[in-house]
Amino acid sequence: MALKEMFRQETSFFDVELSSKTDVLAFLAQKFKQAEIVDDYDQFLKALQDREAQDSTGMGDGIAIPHALNPTVKQATLGFLRLKTPIDWQSLDNQPVDLIFLIATNGIDGNEHLTALSSLSSYLVKPEYQEKFRLAKNFKELQSILIESQPTKTGVDKVQTSSGYDVVGITACPTGIAHTYLAQEKILETAKQLNLTAKIETQGRRGIEDRLTADDIKNAKMIILAHDKELEGLDRFNDLEVIDTSTQDVIYHTKEILENYATKPKKVIKARKTGDSSNSGEMDLKKFKDFKGVLLAGVSRMLPFVVGGGIILGLAFLIDFIAAGGSPDPANMGNFGTINKGAGWFAAVGKIAMDMMVPVFAAYVAYALVGSQGLMPGMVGGLLANNSAFAYGNGNVGWVNLWGRLLPSDVATHSNSGFIGGIAAAFVAGLLVFGLTKGFANFKKGFMGVRDIVLIPLLSLLGVGVAMFALNIPLGYFMYGVQWVLQKMAEKNLLVLVGLFLGIMVCVDMGGPINKIAYVVGTLSIVSAENGGFANINPDTGNMTTAPIMSAVMLSGMMPPLAIAFSTLVFRKAWTEKQRDSAKANWVMGLSFVTEGAIPFMIDDYKRVNVSSMIGGGLVGILATALKIGIPAPHGGIFVSPLATSDLFSNNAAAKGFGIAMYILLPLIGMAIAGSIMGAWRSRDIKRGKLTLPQA
Repeated sequence: MALKEMFRQETSFFDVELSSKTDVLAFLAQKFKQAEIVDDYDQFLKALQDREAQDSTGMGDGIAIPHALNPTVKQATLGFLRLKTPIDWQSLDNQPVDLIFLIATNGIDGNEHLTALSSLSSYLVKPEYQEKFRLAKNFKELQSILIESQPTKTGVDKVQTSSGYDVVGITACPTGIAHTYLAQEKILETAKQLNLTAKIETQGRRGIEDRLTADDIKNAKMIILAHDKELEGLDRFNDLEVIDTSTQDVIYHTKEILENYATKPKKVIKARKTGDSSNSGEMDLKKFKDFKGVLLAGVSRMLPFVVGGGIILGLAFLIDFIAAGGSPDPANMGNFGTINKGAGWFAAVGKIAMDMMVPVFAAYVAYALVGSQGLMPGMVGGLLANNSAFAYGNGNVGWVNLWGRLLPSDVATHSNSGFIGGIAAAFVAGLLVFGLTKGFANFKKGFMGVRDIVLIPLLSLLGVGVAMFALNIPLGYFMYGVQWVLQKMAEKNLLVLVGLFLGIMVCVDMGGPINKIAYVVGTLSIVSAENGGFANINPDTGNMTTAPIMSAVMLSGMMPPLAIAFSTLVFRKAWTEKQRDSAKANWVMGLSFVTEGAIPFMIDDYKRVNVSSMIGGGLVGILATALKIGIPAPHGGIFVSPLATSDLFSNNAAAKGFGIAMYILLPLIGMAIAGSIMGAWRSRDIKRGKLTLPQA
């Protein structure tokens, strides 16, 4: 979107007589309400006033840029006001203001709006454009200024020399809109005037742009960090002297800072090195209180294993289906996906990736808590929680069931704590590493290597082993108990009730322990009775009469990611741009029965996402069991729909046709209902101020 398109005639005013900043903000807020750009005058005005209370938006040169990022804004819009008589705006240059540019955005408009907003700074720092704005008599002349060739908008001034840039830096402000880009432009413009080369990274609402490389930083003669919020990737400047100041200081005193750089007070950066140049992994006890944040850190690393593994498993089931000519052996469904040798190859890859889900999750939660020292004990703890064959298994000799031999056989069998055990393992690992690091803090420098390479890894690993040996038993029995109750209900033919419970359970934690209990119950339902399961084969049709249990689990498990994807598509303003982009992958994950794709959204908004998903999942579970829609495959999502049948019909063709149609239709029904509830709920709470969309 071009910058000129964000100015509107009904929000552009010339030679208005107002006496104070308060009057200006009230005037513009009222005009924006009358133009139906904002829904709520009071809320919008308060947002503008709150921003001014932080620090003045007077940028100097007689210009002010008040701005508000608030959900009451319907569409990102720029307002223009030229005052007949300049007024005091508490600008740091102490000069009165006569040009006001008001930025109104809701934080969820597209990236093109942010591009246009940031480009405004390219005009305002140049005296020739300031004069043109002061001479414009009407909206047509205002537009003509913006139609002219726009000033170059780039974080680089001049071409980099062989020895690097003279000046490098980072600018960032809380909203990531106005001061971030104004500070950048001020440095670039002033550097140009002083015949210096410059490159300035911005950390604004569009993320990091013009990122500084290691060579940029190493070769720079001057480094300026102008920010009003915490910077990302600060470890890039470890042990370097920088001018660490605010965006306002740079906006008002750029020339002085550059000309007197050698004599200005500087700060030596001391930031802990992290693997991804972010703030994750800092050794700070406060991290343990950020439960939501550290879980998201683990989930983000876990998702590629889940997505890739789940889809490849689906391919294995599809290959087995094709190899069987569309009629797999009902008595061998417990091994479906591994019967054909080619399918087995895919199944091995997919199963290994899925088995790594909990260990990788636990490792990176521990990493988010205490840094790289947490990776090893966190991962091992996750493996132990996920029932590693070394610790638990069948046999009393060799390298299997090494822990199980120390326990009664029933206890060992039920010592799989899964996802919930992975969370426990991560926090245990984090606490152990934190305590050991603090305890060994006074080691002499010559012994630091022994501490970090030997003592902390050894003792944290032993500690995690002891903890998981104890925790796996109660956590594993809890999961087994819920599974046992559901299995008994299924044996009593309470299918619809079981479908409801399983549909809700699979959506509660979206890949967590409760979800996994429901999944185990589903897989048991497709194992023949001779092998210890509780499935029965209809002798007339060959269909499994309890296969709707697996169907209820699989179709309901597709609900959370699909509902989120549907909601972000239909209720766009209820989600941020980043959330909408992330949700695109949920279409594939949902259709592939990879429920874990919804976890980041669940952690961010547990109440609305979970309740909506559970309503959709419960409904789909009821319908799947009531209509007796059976599926003999334990995974694969929509891609195994050709295997679906319905035990409502004795005729095989009718059973297949109805079963396939309903297997495809039910998740779409549930998706629309759950997604609509989710989107409408969020939209209502945003309008009422109960939900504020996150800022960048």
